[in-house]
Amino acid sequence: MKNAINSLLTLIRLALIAVICHSAANAESPDKWKAKLFPVDRNGKWGFIDVAGGVVIEPQFQEVSYFSEKVATVKLKGKYGYIDEAGKIVIEPRFSYAFPFHEGLAWVQGDHSGFIDKTGEFALWAPEGCYCREFREGLAKTMPYPPPPAIAQTEFEPKRQVGFIDKTGKYAINPQFDVAWDFEEGLAAVSIDKKWGFIDTTGRFVIPLDYDGAHYFSEGIAAVVVDGKTVFIDKTGNRVIQTKYDDAHPFREGLCAAKFGAKWGYINRSGTVVIEPKYHSVSSFSNGLAGVEVDRKWGYINKKGDVIIAPIYDYGHFFLGELAEVTFHAARGDGAGRGYVNRTGRVVWNPEPR
Repeated sequence: MKNAINSLLTLIRLALIAVICHSAANAESPDKWKAKLFPVDRNGKWGFIDVAGGVVIEPQFQEVSYFSEKVATVKLKGKYGYIDEAGKIVIEPRFSYAFPFHEGLAWVQGDHSGFIDKTGEFALWAPEGCYCREFREGLAKTMPYPPPPAIAQTEFEPKRQVGFIDKTGKYAINPQFDVAWDFEEGLAAVSIDKKWGFIDTTGRFVIPLDYDGAHYFSEGIAAVVVDGKTVFIDKTGNRVIQTKYDDAHPFREGLCAAKFGAKWGYINRSGTVVIEPKYHSVSSFSNGLAGVEVDRKWGYINKKGDVIIAPIYDYGHFFLGELAEVTFHAARGDGAGRGYVNRTGRVVWNPEPR
């Protein structure tokens, strides 16, 4: 049971990393997404370190998130609340779950579920029977709560139940999609009957449902899937790179991870290969570095393809500013678990041996 709980907490924290890195790629001011404080685990309690590895907030919480809008979600005595960057509790832990703040609001669940403001007061509610995650570009995606397992396996088939609310809590775009991504750069990828297109913030289709899959727009370009291959389009739906790829990530920092057969490399906006495809798996560039997998170990390269940090880790996450979370292998003598490296590869936080 303990291992299962720890695995769940890890997945939640990795999801939060993905949210922050996703925002870093698309926010108007990416600097605000460069983390200054980083979660660490000591003896099963969570706190925060700075970029030098010094403990700033003593490990004392059951769970934490990264900071977003200068507050972080924490779990204490089984309930979620929020702290500021000094470690002071600013919203008392009273929720059964809580998401990070975005655009001044955070989705929480408990005796009541809805969006709270920075004072901890409820500011708006989702439509009945629905839940949300976060606001992006003034709109929040709404989805029906999952049914009980018995119903989910037999009777329940969510069809065209995803919509978007505005900050009054009313539908700005009525439920009509099977799946939808959050808005980025003014557009959101949406799916109906397994076909994908893009809508604007009024709900108008600007790119029709012509694709078998779609990523969000990043740097003015989106990756979409046609007949099992990935291609790139602009906001008018025109192809901007003629080559077809086996898979691709969204563009970040001018480059895109693209898959050629079984190997990954990187292309620029013209489609020119700038880093040869030779990796089993990769991440997108973040703050000038990208994680790459070589012989089942992860390290980091720069935009020239030079190895900056040797591939010695079981996994390497995005660089959020000056640090990246890495997973150590017990055989290295560093102990099992997660720690942090800086941009030179120096370990600033060693996980404790288990």
